[in-house]
Amino acid sequence: MDGVEDASVGGSPDAQQVRARRTTVDHVTILQASPLRVWSVLTDFAGHRNWKPFIQLAGDAIEGGDATYSYRVGGLDKRITATAAIIRVEKPREFAWTAGVSKLLLFEEAYELESAPTGTRLRHSMRFTGLLGGPLVALRRRILEASLVTSDRCLERYLRRLAANSSAKLRSASARHGVKKTGRQK
Repeated sequence: MDGVEDASVGGSPDAQQVRARRTTVDHVTILQASPLRVWSVLTDFAGHRNWKPFIQLAGDAIEGGDATYSYRVGGLDKRITATAAIIRVEKPREFAWTAGVSKLLLFEEAYELESAPTGTRLRHSMRFTGLLGGPLVALRRRILEASLVTSDRCLERYLRRLAANSSAKLRSASARHGVKKTGRQK
Protein backbone atom coordinates (compact mmCIF):
# COMPACT_ATOMS: atom_id res chain seq x y z
CA MET A 1 0.00 0.00 0.00
CA ASP A 2 1.25 3.46 -0.75
CA GLY A 3 1.05 6.34 1.77
CA VAL A 4 -2.20 7.74 0.45
CA GLU A 5 -4.04 4.43 0.72
CA ASP A 6 -2.66 3.81 4.20
CA ALA A 7 -3.74 7.30 5.21
CA SER A 8 -7.26 6.81 3.91
CA VAL A 9 -7.90 3.85 6.20
CA GLY A 10 -5.75 4.80 9.19
CA GLY A 11 -6.67 6.93 12.15
CA SER A 12 -3.41 8.87 12.44
CA PRO A 13 -3.37 12.68 12.28
CA ASP A 14 -1.76 12.45 8.81
CA ALA A 15 -4.59 10.18 7.64
CA GLN A 16 -7.15 12.63 8.96
CA GLN A 17 -5.48 15.48 7.06
CA VAL A 18 -5.51 13.48 3.82
CA ARG A 19 -9.20 12.65 4.26
CA ALA A 20 -10.00 16.28 5.10
CA ARG A 21 -8.28 17.49 1.89
CA ARG A 22 -10.23 14.96 -0.16
CA THR A 23 -13.56 16.02 1.27
CA THR A 24 -13.03 19.78 1.67
CA VAL A 25 -13.64 22.44 -0.94
CA ASP A 26 -12.60 25.99 -0.19
CA HIS A 27 -12.22 29.46 -1.67
CA VAL A 28 -10.10 32.32 -0.37
CA THR A 29 -10.71 35.96 -1.26
CA ILE A 30 -10.01 39.45 0.03
CA LEU A 31 -13.06 41.57 0.83
CA GLN A 32 -12.95 45.37 1.03
CA ALA A 33 -14.63 45.52 4.45
CA SER A 34 -13.58 45.05 8.05
CA PRO A 35 -13.76 41.58 9.62
CA LEU A 36 -16.51 42.84 11.94
CA ARG A 37 -18.61 44.09 9.00
CA VAL A 38 -18.16 40.79 7.12
CA TRP A 39 -18.90 38.72 10.23
CA SER A 40 -22.02 40.79 10.93
CA VAL A 41 -23.35 40.16 7.42
CA LEU A 42 -22.58 36.43 7.63
CA THR A 43 -24.39 36.03 10.95
CA ASP A 44 -27.41 38.18 10.00
CA PHE A 45 -29.57 35.33 8.70
CA ALA A 46 -32.50 37.64 7.88
CA GLY A 47 -30.20 39.53 5.50
CA HIS A 48 -28.95 36.40 3.67
CA ARG A 49 -31.71 36.72 1.07
CA ASN A 50 -30.03 39.97 -0.05
CA TRP A 51 -26.85 38.27 -1.16
CA LYS A 52 -26.67 34.50 -0.59
CA PRO A 53 -27.72 32.84 -3.86
CA PHE A 54 -28.08 29.15 -3.01
CA ILE A 55 -28.64 28.60 0.69
CA GLN A 56 -30.71 30.44 3.24
CA LEU A 57 -30.44 30.17 7.01
CA ALA A 58 -33.14 31.28 9.44
CA GLY A 59 -32.89 31.60 13.18
CA ASP A 60 -30.10 33.00 15.33
CA ALA A 61 -26.34 32.61 15.03
CA ILE A 62 -25.82 31.14 18.50
CA GLU A 63 -23.15 28.49 19.01
CA GLY A 64 -24.80 25.22 19.99
CA GLY A 65 -28.14 26.38 18.62
CA ASP A 66 -30.14 25.28 15.62
CA ALA A 67 -31.12 27.16 12.49
CA THR A 68 -33.36 26.31 9.59
CA TYR A 69 -31.37 25.59 6.43
CA SER A 70 -33.06 25.70 3.04
CA TYR A 71 -31.85 25.45 -0.53
CA ARG A 72 -33.29 25.16 -4.00
CA VAL A 73 -32.75 21.86 -5.81
CA GLY A 74 -31.15 22.44 -9.22
CA GLY A 75 -33.48 24.25 -11.60
CA LEU A 76 -36.57 23.09 -9.75
CA ASP A 77 -38.89 25.50 -8.01
CA LYS A 78 -38.79 23.30 -4.90
CA ARG A 79 -36.94 24.24 -1.73
CA ILE A 80 -35.53 21.61 0.62
CA THR A 81 -35.52 22.53 4.30
CA ALA A 82 -33.59 20.90 7.13
CA THR A 83 -32.17 21.70 10.54
CA ALA A 84 -28.64 23.07 10.72
CA ALA A 85 -26.52 23.03 13.86
CA ILE A 86 -24.50 26.18 14.55
CA ILE A 87 -21.13 24.79 15.62
CA ARG A 88 -18.81 27.83 15.77
CA VAL A 89 -19.53 31.50 16.41
CA GLU A 90 -16.41 33.47 17.24
CA LYS A 91 -16.92 37.18 16.66
CA PRO A 92 -15.43 38.50 14.33
CA ARG A 93 -13.26 35.60 13.22
CA GLU A 94 -15.25 32.46 12.57
CA PHE A 95 -18.72 31.18 11.81
CA ALA A 96 -19.67 27.59 10.90
CA TRP A 97 -22.71 25.37 10.71
CA THR A 98 -23.42 21.80 9.74
CA ALA A 99 -26.37 19.91 8.26
CA GLY A 100 -27.11 16.45 6.94
CA VAL A 101 -27.33 12.91 8.22
CA SER A 102 -24.45 11.76 10.41
CA LYS A 103 -22.45 8.84 8.97
CA LEU A 104 -24.27 9.12 5.62
CA LEU A 105 -23.67 12.67 4.39
CA LEU A 106 -22.94 15.55 6.71
CA PHE A 107 -21.50 18.83 5.55
CA GLU A 108 -20.00 21.79 7.31
CA GLU A 109 -19.95 25.27 5.81
CA ALA A 110 -17.39 27.51 7.48
CA TYR A 111 -16.18 31.08 7.18
CA GLU A 112 -12.81 32.07 8.63
CA LEU A 113 -11.94 35.77 8.67
CA GLU A 114 -8.70 37.56 9.34
CA SER A 115 -7.69 41.15 9.00
CA ALA A 116 -5.85 42.02 5.79
CA PRO A 117 -4.19 45.30 4.72
CA THR A 118 -7.13 46.13 2.43
CA GLY A 119 -9.97 44.61 4.44
CA THR A 120 -10.66 40.98 5.30
CA ARG A 121 -9.17 37.71 4.12
CA LEU A 122 -12.08 35.27 3.90
CA ARG A 123 -11.65 31.51 3.71
CA HIS A 124 -15.02 29.98 2.83
CA SER A 125 -15.12 26.19 2.95
CA MET A 126 -17.40 23.19 2.76
CA ARG A 127 -16.33 19.89 4.30
CA PHE A 128 -18.24 16.69 3.64
CA THR A 129 -18.13 13.62 5.87
CA GLY A 130 -19.96 10.32 6.03
CA LEU A 131 -20.26 7.44 3.62
CA LEU A 132 -21.21 9.68 0.66
CA GLY A 133 -18.88 12.61 1.48
CA GLY A 134 -15.84 11.46 -0.47
CA PRO A 135 -17.73 10.31 -3.58
CA LEU A 136 -19.81 13.51 -3.65
CA VAL A 137 -16.74 15.75 -3.56
CA ALA A 138 -14.94 13.56 -6.12
CA LEU A 139 -17.85 13.80 -8.56
CA ARG A 140 -18.88 17.42 -7.95
CA ARG A 141 -15.73 19.26 -6.84
CA ARG A 142 -15.81 21.79 -9.71
CA ILE A 143 -19.49 22.56 -9.15
CA LEU A 144 -18.94 22.93 -5.40
CA GLU A 145 -15.92 25.21 -5.97
CA ALA A 146 -17.93 27.32 -8.43
CA SER A 147 -20.74 27.67 -5.90
CA LEU A 148 -18.30 29.00 -3.29
CA VAL A 149 -16.83 31.50 -5.76
CA THR A 150 -20.32 32.67 -6.77
CA SER A 151 -21.46 32.98 -3.16
CA ASP A 152 -18.33 34.95 -2.20
CA ARG A 153 -18.73 37.30 -5.19
CA CYS A 154 -22.34 37.93 -4.16
CA LEU A 155 -21.14 38.67 -0.62
CA GLU A 156 -18.52 41.08 -1.99
CA ARG A 157 -21.13 42.93 -4.11
CA TYR A 158 -23.47 43.16 -1.13
CA LEU A 159 -20.71 44.57 1.08
CA ARG A 160 -19.93 47.19 -1.62
CA ARG A 161 -23.63 48.17 -1.75
CA LEU A 162 -23.69 48.51 2.04
CA ALA A 163 -20.57 50.68 1.95
CA ALA A 164 -22.02 52.86 -0.83
CA ASN A 165 -25.29 53.28 1.08
CA SER A 166 -23.39 54.19 4.25
CA SER A 167 -21.32 56.76 2.34
CA ALA A 168 -24.44 58.26 0.78
CA LYS A 169 -26.12 58.52 4.19
CA LEU A 170 -23.04 60.18 5.67
CA ARG A 171 -22.90 62.72 2.81
CA SER A 172 -26.61 63.38 3.18
CA ALA A 173 -26.34 63.82 6.95
CA SER A 174 -23.37 66.18 6.68
CA ALA A 175 -25.24 68.28 4.12
CA ARG A 176 -28.21 68.60 6.49
CA HIS A 177 -26.04 69.38 9.50
CA GLY A 178 -23.41 71.43 7.74
CA VAL A 179 -23.01 75.17 7.37
CA LYS A 180 -26.24 77.08 7.54
CA LYS A 181 -27.09 79.00 4.39
CA THR A 182 -27.51 82.69 4.84
CA GLY A 183 -29.63 85.02 2.79
CA ARG A 184 -28.09 87.39 0.29
CA GLN A 185 -26.84 90.61 1.68
CA LYS A 186 -28.04 93.78 0.02
